[in-house]
Order: sequence, then structure tokens, then C-alpha cells
Amino acid sequence: MKEKKSDSIVWNENHETYFAKLLPYASSPNGPIIEVPNVDSFKKKGIDKVSKQFQAELTDLQKKIKSFVSEAADTQKVYSADFKFEPVVGELYFLYQGEKNTFLSLIEPNQWKKKYLGSFRLNGEYKWERI
Repeated sequence: MKEKKSDSIVWNENHETYFAKLLPYASSPNGPIIEVPNVDSFKKKGIDKVSKQFQAELTDLQKKIKSFVSEAADTQKVYSADFKFEPVVGELYFLYQGEKNTFLSLIEPNQWKKKYLGSFRLNGEYKWERI
């Protein structure tokens, strides 16, 4: 009958040899204490940082979407208006409400009594920017 080794001895019964030196941790009672690190604070800090980053990115995306929708609506509004001239890139034009349709004009709002809807400039990408 084999002699039972104490719990403090690291013995491999299959190979009948000691293997304490192969372990990545101390196996004797007087070895250093193995402490599992507390990762909760790391997780909380990581979640807080990434949440703030995601929130900032989401806010930026929302601003870009609002700007895009506004620019698209303005561009569509001006292109759907009546005008009998070819607008020049970079020039300022004025949108008015006519009796039936909207129309684009070079005449400034202070020069007549038409219902003024806004000032627009045609940019190099042929999009209308509200001024």
C-alpha cells in the first residue's frame, strides 16, 4: 500500500514525482498568498469611459443628421421653387411665397412686400445653404 502524502506536498501519482517547481503559483503553506485582483473597479472605469465616448459620438451623429436633414430640405425647397434664370455658384438668392408656388429671386426682401421665406446660397456641390 502506498503511503499517502500530506496536502502540502505536490506529488504526481501518475509519474511518481514532485512537480511543485512546475506550478505558476506557490504550493507550500509558507508561500505568498494568492490574491485574486478586484476587477470590478476596472470594469466600472472602463464602462464609464466608453459610455461617455459613445454618448459623445452619438451626440455628434445626431447633430450631423439634423444638419443633413435641414440641408436636404432646404435644397429640395429651393430646387422645387420657380425661377427663370440659372443660379450662379456663390451668389445670394431669396426665396419667396408666390400666389401659387414659391419662387427664387435676386431682389432683396426689403425692396418689396412679398412673403419672404429665406436667403440661400448655391455652393460648389450644387446644394443650397440657408444664410
